[in-house]
Amino acid sequence: MALTNFILTVVGVGAAVMLLRKDVKQSATMFRRNVRHIRNWLEEESAAAAKYGPFIFSIFRVISMSPVPVGSQIG
Repeated sequence: MALTNFILTVVGVGAAVMLLRKDVKQSATMFRRNVRHIRNWLEEESAAAAKYGPFIFSIFRVISMSPVPVGSQIG
């Protein structure tokens, strides 16, 4: 009886370890894939910002230099 319990315990613990290892490997794979996607998004956004950054900055500069219409003043 004790030997049977020991064998069942060893088999159960072994199965749990195998399942956890597989789960950890899958989680690590998914994490690496997500990091790769996020890195690509950041590179695309930084490339777009570098491409359109001076244009947007010049638009904001023109808007900030334009005089404020009298009717839009508060007070």
